[in-house]
Amino acid sequence: MTEQMVKKDGGRFCRDFGLKYPIVLAPMFLVNTVELVSAAAEAGILGTFPAMNYREPDALRQAIREIKDRIGHARFGINIIVQSSNKRREEQMQIAMEEGVQLIITSLGNPKWFIEEAHAAGAKVYCDVVGLEHAQKAADLGADGLIAVSCGAGGHAGSTSPFVLLPMLAERLDLPILAAGAVSSGRTMAAAMTLGAEGVYMGTRFIASAEAQVPQAFKEAILRSGAEDIVNTDRVDGFPGNFIRDENLIRSGLKPGFIEYVLSYHPRFKRLYSLSRAAASLLGGASSKKMSYKTIWSAGQGVEFIDSVKPLAEIVETIISEYRSIVGERSGI
Repeated sequence: MTEQMVKKDGGRFCRDFGLKYPIVLAPMFLVNTVELVSAAAEAGILGTFPAMNYREPDALRQAIREIKDRIGHARFGINIIVQSSNKRREEQMQIAMEEGVQLIITSLGNPKWFIEEAHAAGAKVYCDVVGLEHAQKAADLGADGLIAVSCGAGGHAGSTSPFVLLPMLAERLDLPILAAGAVSSGRTMAAAMTLGAEGVYMGTRFIASAEAQVPQAFKEAILRSGAEDIVNTDRVDGFPGNFIRDENLIRSGLKPGFIEYVLSYHPRFKRLYSLSRAAASLLGGASSKKMSYKTIWSAGQGVEFIDSVKPLAEIVETIISEYRSIVGERSGI
C-alpha cells in the first residue's frame, strides 16, 4: 500500500493545475491577499483565498482579475462556504465561474450545486472533509478531490489523527487527497505524502512569510509559539477551532466551566449543548460576544516548526529541499 501511495506523489493534483510542487497556500480569512496568492503561483504552488475576504461582489471580481493579470492564468482556487449562513455563496460562485477560476474549494454544507456548476464551466471542486462518511458523500456527488482536515490544522479543524484520516481516505476513495493539519516543513510533508496524500495544504507556515499582509504581532506570535500554545475552543465563533493562546484569547473566557465541559463532551448532550450555544448567540447572551479575527489569531500546531519569516518562494524551496532529502528518488518532485 505504501509504495503505491508514494508513487502518486503530486501526480494528478500537479497535472490538473500545472503546478511545479504539490503544495497549496490554504485559504485563510483576513490573511490571503492578491499579493500572497500571486506569490504562491510564482513559486510554483497553488494559491487560494476565501471568497469572504472580499465581501462585496465587485471587490471579489476585481481581486480575481488582479491575480490573473499578475500570474497570467486562472490556476488558483477560491474557497466558498456553501452552507446557508453564507447568503452570497451562489453569487460568489457565479463570479468565480464567469472569471474562469479553475478550482473551487467548498467548506461546510452540501456542495452538490457547486460541483454541478463548476463542472459545467470546466472547473474542478475539492471539498473539505473531516472523516470517511463526509468524504464518501462528497465523492458520490462528483467532487474532483478532497482536503483531509485532520486535528492540528489552523482554524476549524477535524478531530481525527492524520495517521488514520489520510490512509483511510486513500484506501477507500480514488480521488486526489490534500493533507491539511500541521504541515509546515519538508519532514511533515513527507509524512503526509507517504500516508496517501497527493499534495499538502499549508496555511500557518505562510502567515510567517514576507508577503503576508498581517500585523507584525501576528507573525511574532507564530514564531514564539509551540504546539502546546495552540488551543481548540468554540469561544471565538461558536465552532471548535485552533487558535494561538495569548492574552486576547484568555480574556475571552477560554476555559469552559465544569457543567459546560460535561455537556459538550458527553455524546448524549453534545448536540443539546451546541444548540444552546447557538441560541445564546442569536439571543445576544453572554456567550455570544463576538471576537475579532484581527486580535484572536488562528493557527495550527505546525507553529512548532516555524522559526523565521522569509519570502514565500524561499519557504517553498526550503520545504521541497527537506522533502527531497527525506524521500529521495521516490519523490518524483
